[in-house]
Order: sequence, then C-alpha cells, then structure tokens
Amino acid sequence: MAPHTRTRTGCWTCRESGYKCDEKKPFCGRCTRLNITCKGYGIKLKWKNTTAQPASGKRPRSGRARSVEHPQASSPLSTSSITSAPATLDMVDWSPSPEWPRATDIAPMIITPTMSPDLSTGDKRLLQYWVEQLSTLISVTPGNRAKSPYQIHLTAMAYSPGALRSTVLSMAAHHLALVSGDGFLKLDAYRHQRDAIQQLQRLIQIPEDSSAEPALATVLMMQVSMRLFGEGDAAPSVVNHLVGAKAMLSQKRGDIAIWSKSPSVRFLLSLFAYHDILSSVSRSSSPFINHGGDFDAVEGISSMKGIARVLHIVAGISELQDIARHGGTISKDPTSFARFSVIGSGLEQTLSSLDLSAAPDHNENDSKDISATAEAYRHAAFIYLYRIWHGIGAPNPITLHHVQQCLSYLAQVDVSSALISSHIWPIFTAGCEAIDVAQRQFVRDRLAAMFESRKFPVMRKLMADIEDVWACKDLESVIGGQDGMEKVDCISVIRRRRGREVDLA
Repeated sequence: MAPHTRTRTGCWTCRESGYKCDEKKPFCGRCTRLNITCKGYGIKLKWKNTTAQPASGKRPRSGRARSVEHPQASSPLSTSSITSAPATLDMVDWSPSPEWPRATDIAPMIITPTMSPDLSTGDKRLLQYWVEQLSTLISVTPGNRAKSPYQIHLTAMAYSPGALRSTVLSMAAHHLALVSGDGFLKLDAYRHQRDAIQQLQRLIQIPEDSSAEPALATVLMMQVSMRLFGEGDAAPSVVNHLVGAKAMLSQKRGDIAIWSKSPSVRFLLSLFAYHDILSSVSRSSSPFINHGGDFDAVEGISSMKGIARVLHIVAGISELQDIARHGGTISKDPTSFARFSVIGSGLEQTLSSLDLSAAPDHNENDSKDISATAEAYRHAAFIYLYRIWHGIGAPNPITLHHVQQCLSYLAQVDVSSALISSHIWPIFTAGCEAIDVAQRQFVRDRLAAMFESRKFPVMRKLMADIEDVWACKDLESVIGGQDGMEKVDCISVIRRRRGREVDLA
C-alpha cells in the first residue's frame, strides 16, 4: 500500500487536529459532516509576546496535532513578533510560473522604466493599479482631491522593495482578480502575501527598522487587506495586525509626539485609530490604546473630524462594555451601577450635542455626503450605546427610531461617492436591528450596490452576517416574543454562528 503523504493545503481545522482534509471549498467535507467551524485555507498570522513566556527548555509533547513556531529574535519587537501558523514552513508553494497568463488586456497603463525596476512587467502593472485605482477605492474620505491619503503617504514607501510593496501588490492582485475575473491573479495575490509575511518577519528583527514608518504601514495595510478581501468563514485573528501595530508604537513611548510630526505618521496613527475603535465593537472590548489627540480626523482629512468625534464616543462605549463584563452583576452593586449609569448618561449627552457639520474645504456635494455619513455614524453609535448601556435593541422604539434615522442618512449618499467605503459599520449596526420589510430590502439592495461599486468581498460577507442576525431575531420573536427579540445581540450571533468577528472597518 502506498504510504500516506501529509497534505499541506488542507483547511486549518483539519491541519490543527491532524486529520486528512478533502479540501472542498468553501468548507471541507469533514467540518461540514461534524458541524464544526471550518477555518478555511488562507494564511494565518499571529503576533506573539515572546518575553512574557520565556522558553522552558522542555520538548513539546508528542501528538497528532503539532504547531510550528519560528525562533524569535531578541530585538525589542520580539515582544510581539510575527509567527505564521506556519507562514513559511507549512504553506502552499505559490512560486511564480512563467506559464501563468497575465491580464494584459485589463486597465491599460503606462509603465515608467524608473518605477520599481526590479519588478516584472506584471507586477509593475499591479503596483500601478494600486497607486492609480485601488488606493482611492479603499480610502473612506472624499474623492475630490488629485490624490487620496493612501497615494500621498504610502506611494513612495510602496515603490521600494519590501513587505509594504508585497502587501499592496497582493491587494492589487486580489482586487483585479475580482474586477477582471482572472483567477490566475489570485495566485499572484497569495504569492505576494507570502512574500510580505516573510519580509516582515525579517524586518521586525532589526530594532531600528521594526519601529520605522514602512513597518507600521505594512502591518496596517495587512489589516486593511484582511478586512476588505477576507472571504468565507475562516476564523483569522482579525485583531492580530492591530496588536502588532500597538507593539510598534509602544517602542516609541515618549517619542510619539516627535515621531508624529511627520504627516505620514499622523496618517498611519489615524488609520490605526479608525480600525482599532471599530474592531473594539466587533471583539466586544476596549480599544487597544487610548487614541486621544492622535486621532482628530479620519485619515487626517479635516472635513472628517465629525466622524472622528463620533468614533471617540464609540471607543467610550466599548470601554463601558468592558466595565459591564468585568464588573460582574452591576445591578447588585449600587456603587458600580451608579458609575455605569453616570458614564452611559455622559456618553449619551455628548453624542447628542456633537457638532457634526463638515469643514468648508470641499465642494457642496462632498459636504452633504460627509454630513450625512457623520449623522449615520451618530445614530449607529446610539444603537450601540443602548445595546451596551440598557441591553436593548429592536423592536424597542428607541432603537427603531435610530435605525430609521441611520438608514435614512445612508440613503442620502450615492453609492458612487467616495464616502461609501466608510458605511460598513453604520449599515451593519442599523441593518441588523431593522425589522421592517422595506428597511431590510434597502439594506440588501444597498450592500449589493456597494459591492458592485467597490468589489470588496467584505460587503457580501456582511450581508450574509446580517441575514444570520435577522433569522435569529425572527426566530426569537416567535419563541420569546418582543422581549426575547430585543435581547438578541448582533455581534454575539455572528461569533456564535460563524465562529469569528465581524469585519466593520
């Protein structure tokens, strides 16, 4: 009998358990048969604190399931070094092949000889596609400028060889594969993703490089890429890249004020704050750091200050949730209950009194879109606040009022607007609590239009998540009536049913 050859391409659930996988997509047969979460086939990253647990010198126990970890460097960032599970030792070989066809008929571009001369013609096309098109699509700010914030702050760094360039090439290949229907570009995307991981692993072992702008930019772009292009129900640790960014910033300590004088650093700090705060909603805990004065405008654009103000309150609501979770039964402790109530009331008052008018540095249409988006964020924040503070949701009339207001403001922004990429969190928050048939259909139509406008898989995944929440709410309304339906928490439903967090940024 021929010896069994262990597969290195099975789903992560089977690989971690030591079982053979039939590699069916999107979920393998074994996971489907056992009704367990199939973690998918993608690359897994883990930021690991290696100083908190010094090596014991003990050999790992034998068993069917083994994990492989790379030796960690002794540089300062080894306190949060990247490991892949495993990124370089146990991954499909996506080495480029000269026989692969290229999408040479897609989006004709001028390729300048001086632009990253070490790249192949196909990769130069991907880089230019990112610079000229994708970097604008992923921005959540108005698009009436000659260049998007991503183009302004990351282009020069992305032209140089390294992990950041490999990351944006991976993103470009992913997106162009969706736009063009060229499946071979997906292989390019995985190849560049692998290269980015390996390059970042080397980069963080050099202290002076690990805390430089390109390293922070790489980790944050990996976060953006994972959010936008992650498909299926694989369960990556979606906060891993944010943990890495936090570790890099912690090395700066007192130097942050000096370092942040750089416009590019201020942009990166704003990007970190945006993702950290919205991720805190998804993971039901406080943001990793207090962003304070480092975050006064989304992507550093002054007209987006109103949305940043709302997000600071969202961070406060996430912190309130931490108090509720770690404080036990607050209602049984008068002191804790009083503190909890005072904080909730303060957040409510601040949210109500916020001035969300857009700064007058944009044309009239952009100002209207910004104001409508900011108001949608405000009403989504009210929905989130009342869920955490009072434990209520639809069909409570208070929640339904904010659902109607949030969706109404979102409807005022055309899907062709550059602001549409920022609508993921408010449409999820209000959409999950929608119980009116017309409102639910609006959410379906809106997310479908958003996907057609941007071609980001997260928008389709978000709709599937909302449908799951609706099914749970509708079932609960039959079993437990309105009181039961009101207590259904959207984030908890997805974590329980899908085994992952919701992509909200």
